[in-house]
Amino acid sequence: MRPHQQPERRGQCGFTLMELLVVLVLVGVVASLATLSVGDGAERKLRTETERLAGALRLARDELLITGEADRALGLRHDAYSFLELIILEDATREWQPVRDPQLGPRQMEHGLIELDLEIEGERRGLRQASGWEPHIRLGATGEMTPAIITLRIPGNQLERHIRIGLEGSVEVLDAIEQE
Repeated sequence: MRPHQQPERRGQCGFTLMELLVVLVLVGVVASLATLSVGDGAERKLRTETERLAGALRLARDELLITGEADRALGLRHDAYSFLELIILEDATREWQPVRDPQLGPRQMEHGLIELDLEIEGERRGLRQASGWEPHIRLGATGEMTPAIITLRIPGNQLERHIRIGLEGSVEVLDAIEQE
């Protein structure tokens, strides 16, 4: 008589359904995170520039509150902005000149990527491309500013962001203009 032999067990080949499902879920999560982090480069630049300008406005306002200086303004062009200070020249005339500061000084937008628009008291103001600067938004030593809405947009695209400036010096970044 032959002794009863157990069938030989070979190593298990393949994956279980549960293992496959776990791997698919992990791949989906990683792919969605990668998509969110990459995003649209132009949209990211627009968001960054809007936050930078709003931050510079707050910085300039706070600086004036601390120092008590007067006669500062924000000058805008179609593709650039700069904070300006009123300088008295030798012949006693006054002239607006850009502030020479890394945060407040002239900032040129990447050509053709972002454009600026200005609205004061519900009226759109034309922004010129000239080499000189003119004041658009005045900043006072007590924190007040010219009420306005600055729009940053990507030409040929519907993407735009807005900065609402209040008389009392509030600076608020908006994705879209809210109907009042």
